[in-house]
Amino acid sequence: MITLYSLYNGVVRDITKVVKSISCSGDKAQAARKLDITLAYPIWDRNQPRTQIGPGTKVWLLLDGKEIFRGVAWDREINSASEELPFVAYDYLIYLTKSKVTYNFVNITPEDATKKICSELGVEVGTIASTGLKVNRLIAQKTGYEAIMELYTQASKTNGKRYFPVMDGTKLCVIEKGQIVVDYTLRSRLDGAGNNLLSTSYRDSLEGMVNKVKIYDNKNNYAGEVSNASWMDEYGLLQDNYTQEVDKDSSAVAKGMLTGVKRSVTIPALGNWNCRTGYAVNTEIVYVDILQNALMSIDGDTHTWEPGTGRYTMSLSLSFGNE
Repeated sequence: MITLYSLYNGVVRDITKVVKSISCSGDKAQAARKLDITLAYPIWDRNQPRTQIGPGTKVWLLLDGKEIFRGVAWDREINSASEELPFVAYDYLIYLTKSKVTYNFVNITPEDATKKICSELGVEVGTIASTGLKVNRLIAQKTGYEAIMELYTQASKTNGKRYFPVMDGTKLCVIEKGQIVVDYTLRSRLDGAGNNLLSTSYRDSLEGMVNKVKIYDNKNNYAGEVSNASWMDEYGLLQDNYTQEVDKDSSAVAKGMLTGVKRSVTIPALGNWNCRTGYAVNTEIVYVDILQNALMSIDGDTHTWEPGTGRYTMSLSLSFGNE
């Protein structure tokens, strides 16, 4: 069961009964998670309750009694024709995308730099992924979110790991993207046993492939190269260049630039809140060979509830890459 609460003008209310639709979404390119709500908002019938929501209203969402979202109403609209009040809320990561910082970080780990940025912007810190790698980076007038991701990207060039920010209530956490594997399998079997998919859309493409990287120093002198010979033989040469950086292992960075066939999957399925952007999930989809037994990164998710019917579905964007 889904339950929605609001804090408006200092009063906490359970507003679930006036909710017509709820959708909660995340995406690797979106930063803050978004909550789309439509409330019934009777205008002409004064006997019906009217719930007020405005920019800055605190809202939180519970699924079966457990909080799954906490955030702030950002945009709202009142529609007299449909007698509805749609509004959009974001989790507290939105504040890191709306405020800018400037730092000249020297010999500092991304995790320690993240704590400094959050302290300046008044965002609480939860569990922060540890890299143990010290970086140097001038951050000039970047949003807090851009600054944090830029710092973690520098570490990623060295250790090959991918990082992703998520909110735990009001606390910022940074996780290793794709390292948390959901204890759940997206399944579509011919015998129908345990099937939870509504449909599947699969796509693969050579767009973005890089199978050879040539390395140059800062004077554009050739310094080496890395490549994937089998990809070159099968798909033809697709080359990129990399200029050495003082504090980076150029071979490791160049290898990280090699990119294979891009494969993406879009799956509408029965809802499972554990399936969210930044995590990974197993697939057992018999009619696509590569998906019969695969582990895929969740790059985007939309969870939708219909309070009136109790129906709960989700749509997931999946990939084999971990970007």
